[in-house]
Amino acid sequence: GAMALTEPNYGSDLPNVQTRAEQDENGNWKINGTKRFITHACGFDKYPSVILTLARTGKPESGARGLSFFLVEGKDVHVAKIEHKMGLHCSPTCEVVYEDTPAQLIGETGQGLVKYAMEMMNTARLSIAGQSMGIAEAAYQEAKKYAGEREQFGKLIQEIPAVKKMLNRMEREVIAMRALLQEAARTIDNYLWRKERLLHEGMSDRDVRKDETVKSWEKLANFFTPLTKYYISETCNTLAFDALQIHGGSGYTEEYDVARIYRDARITNIYEGTTQLQVVAAIGGIVSGMTPNGNLRAYIEQEMTRFQPSQELLQVKASFEEIVSIYKEVKGDLRDELAFEIVQSAARFMMGLLVERSNSRVNAEAAARRNKLVNAFNLESKAILQGNIIRIQNAIASADSSATREPAAV
Repeated sequence: GAMALTEPNYGSDLPNVQTRAEQDENGNWKINGTKRFITHACGFDKYPSVILTLARTGKPESGARGLSFFLVEGKDVHVAKIEHKMGLHCSPTCEVVYEDTPAQLIGETGQGLVKYAMEMMNTARLSIAGQSMGIAEAAYQEAKKYAGEREQFGKLIQEIPAVKKMLNRMEREVIAMRALLQEAARTIDNYLWRKERLLHEGMSDRDVRKDETVKSWEKLANFFTPLTKYYISETCNTLAFDALQIHGGSGYTEEYDVARIYRDARITNIYEGTTQLQVVAAIGGIVSGMTPNGNLRAYIEQEMTRFQPSQELLQVKASFEEIVSIYKEVKGDLRDELAFEIVQSAARFMMGLLVERSNSRVNAEAAARRNKLVNAFNLESKAILQGNIIRIQNAIASADSSATREPAAV
């Protein structure tokens, strides 16, 4: 199957897609338009695809609520081309043309984006985070293997301090990212399980959405999912970069798998929502969730009772709370400009928390190794968050200074 959302002129801007769906005199739906970057729209071998297609049923200016979801058979569309991509060569990415293509409406008109597509967004983002996690792990393993075999200056390069430092960072990032990914999956599972269970028991959709447990897990899922997608996909790219660097000139050839890993990593922070969109999606949950009675604050306090947090983690937590407090006073466009620093700070703190929490559940030998890694991770987080505090304060001071220098209107 395939999902067709993106168009040549509309990628992240989904509310404005223009592929149209109209009913004929017999009430049958027909779609006209073009979709781009559609994975597996061409089907597999002799088997055609089934394409979930987002199309406009309302007026051109109707925005998100003018879009509906349709099921289209692959045999009824024309695949104009298969993209020649930088990476992901095992996955065909297609441009699809619809010309009076028969379609079956899914659900209600006007709900295609605001309900159906958005409800699938968390799992789609989580899938790309999982893909990024796999690429990051592969990058680390390839770098570790090569560094354990390659000799320079009479010793294995894994013994060279600069290379050892890179490998240590890769290892602790992989552990931290996996903890974040698993927690994001847990929040989505708990939200969907509770929601589907209540619906199965006969509760109305409206009443289900009012259920306090459903609302709590939904907020956490909506926070963790973009946070996870952003951080793991971005770090996947830096780890692939470092893995290639460790391979040296050989990494720039096709002789080693790291070249493919490097290419495949690059798409992860672009598709299913760019990093910049993930930041937009996450920032609201951080600001509202960290209010005195916010659900994110309650989650953090509850989880930190499950283990004995280190002093380093407590210091990262204090810096994170300071950053959120400062950010709440920021106004206007500067809020958007500084959102990344807040989301990055949230990710670093949450990963430190989750790894420390998980360390209480492993054997003593594994815990000792992981505690050493998470300590280094938290020390790095302290530096990152302190840097973010300085950047935010400087940006606010600069904005205030510019405002006082503006000439009065004549």
